[in-house]
Amino acid sequence: MPAGTAIIVFDEIDSTMDEARRQLTAGAATPLWILAARQTKGRGRRSRPWESADGNLFCTLALRPEAAPAQAATLSFLAAVAVAETLENWVFPTSDHPQRLQCKWPNDVLLDGRKVAGILLESEMATGGGGLAWLTIGIGVNLATHPEIAERPATSLAGAGCAVPHPHQVLSLMAEKFADWMARWQEAGFAPVKQAWLARAARFGQEIDVRLDKQTLHGIFSALDDSGALLLQQANGECVAVTAGDVFFPDVK
Repeated sequence: MPAGTAIIVFDEIDSTMDEARRQLTAGAATPLWILAARQTKGRGRRSRPWESADGNLFCTLALRPEAAPAQAATLSFLAAVAVAETLENWVFPTSDHPQRLQCKWPNDVLLDGRKVAGILLESEMATGGGGLAWLTIGIGVNLATHPEIAERPATSLAGAGCAVPHPHQVLSLMAEKFADWMARWQEAGFAPVKQAWLARAARFGQEIDVRLDKQTLHGIFSALDDSGALLLQQANGECVAVTAGDVFFPDVK
């Protein structure tokens, strides 16, 4: 672990996100990683269940960032970059796929076009408002196995033919990546993170569908703005800033 960073390891727990919240509420020092071999109530975005099979990575980073909520929200992009850079230790490029690890807006990491990792941010405002009391970054990485979900194709390191490391080894390296990127984020803001994320962005400059609560938008993924919103260039010339939604690729059914 990086200097000043603590870790608590469980064989089994309800959710590393929930345990991080409990630790923060009890006054635990941060940064703090929570790692579990198994979760009984793991969850992803929009409270979707997160399958917690043995051999995969389930962890949460607990923080008390001195940042406005909008700025802190960009840490999901930092997390995706840190995860992708970590997995490069076991995922090697091929002539057909020179960039096998990509970031999918807003908070997934893809391996060979399929989801290999998901990221979830949760936070609580400080009493009296004006800033965050705490923020948690939950990360699940499919190392040994992956779920079969037709609408959201997934994979794992094993499924992609890569060596399968122990989850503890992955977290050890990932914590170092996080610490490095956090230092850059604190010094220079979102700009270097945004640049690194866009260099790996899946379907950047290409057509995508963005599913919102009541409609689906179609257009070209043209940019990220400085808050992390996806800018979608539509056929009518309008550029829409999307702050929340699910991205789908039209050619993936």
